[in-house]
Amino acid sequence: MMNAVSWKEMLIALNTIDGIPPAQLDAMKTHFERHGSLPDASGLVRNLGLRPKAARRISRIDFSKVIHQEQKATSAQNIRIDTIDEPEYPTPLKEIYSPPPLLYRKGEYLPEDQTAIAIVGSRQADYRGKSLAKTLAASLAKRGITIVSGLARGIDTQAHLGALEAGGRTIGVLGSGFNHFYPAENKDLGEKIAHQGCVYSEFPCYRPPAPRNFPRRNRIISGLSLGVVVIQATKRSGSLITARLALEQGREVFALPGPPESPLSRGCHALIKQGAKLVEDVNDILEELALPNQSRETAPTQAPPRLKGLAARLYEHIGSEPIQIDQLCQISETDPKDVLPTLLSMEIMGVIVRLPGQCFARKDIAMGENR
Repeated sequence: MMNAVSWKEMLIALNTIDGIPPAQLDAMKTHFERHGSLPDASGLVRNLGLRPKAARRISRIDFSKVIHQEQKATSAQNIRIDTIDEPEYPTPLKEIYSPPPLLYRKGEYLPEDQTAIAIVGSRQADYRGKSLAKTLAASLAKRGITIVSGLARGIDTQAHLGALEAGGRTIGVLGSGFNHFYPAENKDLGEKIAHQGCVYSEFPCYRPPAPRNFPRRNRIISGLSLGVVVIQATKRSGSLITARLALEQGREVFALPGPPESPLSRGCHALIKQGAKLVEDVNDILEELALPNQSRETAPTQAPPRLKGLAARLYEHIGSEPIQIDQLCQISETDPKDVLPTLLSMEIMGVIVRLPGQCFARKDIAMGENR
């Protein structure tokens, strides 16, 4: 076929064809390194075990054209291509079944990014879910944990934003090629992520989004992470695919409960029934994964700067003694449906704790500085 290209260049072209099993890619690599070329279609089938359809597609590739097209696109966007044999390829991803043979990367993957948590959930998340995702991501990011998600609308977007605004690192994984950034409205977010982490895709630059791409994307999200946190998911949510893949990869699965009557709670509740770890506080994740919880300064008498609006008002009413929810609602003159999600968000941030009897107290007062 060709003998003037490297195996990496050959792999870039082969990556434009779906359905080549890892074993056959390894066989092609061995053959290429010995002979400097690949066999014809019949040889691919007879000697390397490819299926006839895939072999015919490979034999029809214009390798020079495809390689030039991909290199031009990556050069224009400052995108690197990492193959599984190169040191830049993420070590955790090498451990999963059928890892991507190569990854397109914009930004930098650092050694500390191996300590990562994925946060995923509904694209149609409500205000409560978005707030929880952003708050939890920020809390983890402040402890040096990289946040991984899929750059989708809803929970994914808020998880990335929470990490970025906390000054932490985050990794986005696309279900399309970089030239078809999806969703388009998150392209600017992708640029920001590339400056505080990186964006990955296993797809060629010109591959458009398609439903079959997203389970493949999801296995990368879970594969890059120590565990996956699901926030708001219906029973048919794609986030449940990510959770299943995480279990298959030996990763932990966490879920945040929600109102029983909400369809957005049903997927998370199903995961919890199946053994996912219930998350009420960021410490639930840190303790399960034995991750360090950096000491926090004693909470000041005034609301911390990161608390705003109702959260700041509620914090000022939570004093040295535990206070019940109904008292908070009465003192703050606020409806319980607004108070409850705000308290949960503050709990995840680590500024208050829930106590028996539907009471809350400031974290530093309730638990001291020893935790």
